[in-house]
Amino acid sequence: MANNKLIVRTSVEPQYYINETHSGKTYTSYKMDQIGGRLSSTMEDTFTNEKIYKLVGVVNQTSAAAVNDNDAAFDPVATATGSVPTHVKSFYVKYDSTLGTVATITVTVGSQVHAILSVGESTVIPIANSFGVAGCKIHASAYSDGVHEATVTVVLIGD
Repeated sequence: MANNKLIVRTSVEPQYYINETHSGKTYTSYKMDQIGGRLSSTMEDTFTNEKIYKLVGVVNQTSAAAVNDNDAAFDPVATATGSVPTHVKSFYVKYDSTLGTVATITVTVGSQVHAILSVGESTVIPIANSFGVAGCKIHASAYSDGVHEATVTVVLIGD
């Protein structure tokens, strides 16, 4: 196995909405919380050569479905590149666009919901002890062919 490096970085910045009045004028802004401040972390791991799998497609499932191949959760099939890992170490999902009304995409690992995404949002889920590819799942809040469709990008990285 090659020593390819997998780096996952995360950050969070709690900010307060502030209204201030100066010389009779009201200004609104956001100010970073002074207790928590900017928080970030980094996780490093390794992954096997050619074990990155990318899918881009329309989600046709309204309950959790595995993303272990290009047609399990997609209509008709997702555009797939790369090789499917057996054990996933990082699971990325981005809700790219919508046709009609699809409020959210839900991202699940095993039986645990990790994120509920609106259009334009994404999540990276680092999986410290790796997880079987069949346990990486997504679903849309609604689907109707050609009427209500959510397009997503999914990337699985592992061994």
